[in-house]
Amino acid sequence: MAKKSFFITFAALIVFILLALFAIDGINSLLQNPSTVLSGAKCEPPCWRGIVPGQEDPYHIFEMLSGMNDVALESIDFQSDREDNIEGITWNFQRPAPDSTGIISFEDERVTAISILTVNTLRLEELFGRLGEPDHYWAEIGHREYNDYLRVYLFYLRQGFVADVLIDFEGGDEQVTVKKSTPVFRVTYYDAARYDSMLETRILIDKVPNARTGRLLPWTGYGVIPIEGK
Repeated sequence: MAKKSFFITFAALIVFILLALFAIDGINSLLQNPSTVLSGAKCEPPCWRGIVPGQEDPYHIFEMLSGMNDVALESIDFQSDREDNIEGITWNFQRPAPDSTGIISFEDERVTAISILTVNTLRLEELFGRLGEPDHYWAEIGHREYNDYLRVYLFYLRQGFVADVLIDFEGGDEQVTVKKSTPVFRVTYYDAARYDSMLETRILIDKVPNARTGRLLPWTGYGVIPIEGK
């Protein structure tokens, strides 16, 4: 009888823990806003919250970021070169934003790109609902300690956007599949007129140019993408 009572108590405890976890997850969802990439209807991409490629005055942009309640003020940081020229501003998001990190890149104190690391809090279907579908893509193989992945960069060449997704694959795979549910890793807004020069940096494609094996190809929609350069 005692043994039966123990199992009933144990099962009840497990159920309670599961219900608590579901409740916490539900509360988190209610408290968490959509990705900042999806918000801000009054500021159309490549503008992000009033900040646009080509904008000057990094210190004014710092003040703008400091006034955003979902940006962790203590995390805002300037990056400078050896001559103290500002090369970037980085920050971390905090609730209610689900995004991870933001990066604004500068050249001659002028914004060249705005990158938002969504780190899988945004799905392609949601992104396409906001930006439409891309016109081209570029794929690069990446390596982790435990697996390989294809990093697919989805380019909107005319508008000046690029979104990248990471899709894991096994050693024998020859292709990956891009789906509506594929998580988005990062979204970058940039000056479309400077595409060629920015392609020589790691801002758009996070790999040094002479190590790249991919190429720009037309986007034909959801579906398979071959793994090239293995």
